[in-house]
Amino acid sequence: MSLIFSSHPGIRERHLKRQYKNPLFEESLREFDEQRLSGARYMDEQEREAFIKSFHQLLEEVAHLKPNEGSEKLLELKSRLDQSYEFCSALGGVRDHEKQAIVRLVEVIMASIRQTAEGDAEAEQNLYEEELARRTHFLLLEHPLIADLLRPQSPIAKEQLVPSLLSESEAALSAALSLFDKEHIESIYQQGKELLASIPEKKGLTESEARLEQVRQYLLLE
Repeated sequence: MSLIFSSHPGIRERHLKRQYKNPLFEESLREFDEQRLSGARYMDEQEREAFIKSFHQLLEEVAHLKPNEGSEKLLELKSRLDQSYEFCSALGGVRDHEKQAIVRLVEVIMASIRQTAEGDAEAEQNLYEEELARRTHFLLLEHPLIADLLRPQSPIAKEQLVPSLLSESEAALSAALSLFDKEHIESIYQQGKELLASIPEKKGLTESEARLEQVRQYLLLE
């Protein structure tokens, strides 16, 4: 009997789903039972509850900011909000409400910081570039794979990176490749070639072969 996964799984269940009956992964990883899946769901739920609690505490801190709060405190809160967005992106369920709240709060804090930097051309330019980088980063995090890869304790082990990348959609892989330098992508391509060549039964690997070709094309543009 096939296992049924959540429609919006958390980071651990998501990685199990990525591996389930997937010939790109070792057999010990792609075959597991309901008990292991339930364990992953439980840990994901515990993580979600801990996040919600810490997030509400962070909201309280932002709500109690003084009108003339110093830039050091503002920057510290902004950094924590950015980290919260990244962490939130890896959680299970639909987290649009929390992410939208974070974006709004960051915008409020950045408005205060920009007001302080007004008239300083270099500071204004740095803030502008930081804003562009943040927007790009948040867009990348729309792909769960990016949130999984960036998690300090990622469920994707080093040796599972290539099969994970070749199991993703074209858009998710494109986003992920932007995280690596050319040398690393060359290694990913070579490992991907060797991995696909090592699988005797090629049925069902059409999409993975397309993703490997995508990596090759990406390298040609570098």
